[in-house]
Amino acid sequence: MAVDEMIGLQFIADTFHMEYKTVAEAIGVSKQTFQDWIKERRKIPEPRLEQLSELFGIEDQALFQKELLPSEKSEILMVYLTKTDEHEEIEVTNFDNEGNEYTTTQHYSQHFSLLEFVQAGQKRERLIEQVSSSLNAEPINESANFNLLEDVVTVIQEQNRNKKTALELVLYYLVHRDNEWGVHPDYAKYEQKQFFEKLDKLFEETGIKPC
Repeated sequence: MAVDEMIGLQFIADTFHMEYKTVAEAIGVSKQTFQDWIKERRKIPEPRLEQLSELFGIEDQALFQKELLPSEKSEILMVYLTKTDEHEEIEVTNFDNEGNEYTTTQHYSQHFSLLEFVQAGQKRERLIEQVSSSLNAEPINESANFNLLEDVVTVIQEQNRNKKTALELVLYYLVHRDNEWGVHPDYAKYEQKQFFEKLDKLFEETGIKPC
């Protein structure tokens, strides 16, 4: 493990701003035992993992003794922000269409904007991790995956709007169309032109079964 890397337990304790001694005392072990865990000199026993999971509110116990992916670090940060968030009800004054003043009560979360920011970043991190995993697949799939992703990136980076639209429609058909109620509003006009119906027939004629 490189010098600047750490297992999940250390990152979690640091993120929650808890001293290692405090964590060790909370679960009934010595500080030296805790140090042995984060230095990976000893594995964390199952009963201690359960205690750590309850202490920090992190259900996935595997996160405590592995090197974390960026998306997993974001997940832990969101747990911390959620647990330490402060909520309050605030009164907001508005006016209706006739100019009459009225007051409503709105729920305010101190960490709402930050949680949204971290969650958006996590989506990007997961996507990058999935792409990396595809590129590092078994040799039999690695080259094919690389060529496919290379083609997708080429189309995305081009200025040809028609190519991008064609790619978006096909990807929508393959990924989302059967998982949503109705048709995505952005693609309704193509549904009216029977684009997806024609695509169904094309796949059928060529013997490709995308489902």
